[in-house]
Amino acid sequence: MFAGIDTLVVNQLSGKWLAIVILMLVWKLAWVAVALYRSLQLKQKTWFVILFIASFVLNDLGILAIIYLILTTGQKPKQDKPPKPKKKIKTKKR
Repeated sequence: MFAGIDTLVVNQLSGKWLAIVILMLVWKLAWVAVALYRSLQLKQKTWFVILFIASFVLNDLGILAIIYLILTTGQKPKQDKPPKPKKKIKTKKR
């Protein structure tokens, strides 16, 4: 019977190594989640896309997310400007 690659990998990992892999996964997901949240707050769509794609493609343990968070430490979220009030047209009363 053929076992999937994930089953083979889990069977090869002892309890200690499995715990380390899970810990690294949680570490990375936490940093990426915080960085994605910050990029949404700062309305930086390009960084959001880069971080989102990199979180699936790169196995960097969240280093890219940590660098982004360091670079954006002092920035505050952009506030939407309130719309300008419409000018009322004055009409002469007769």
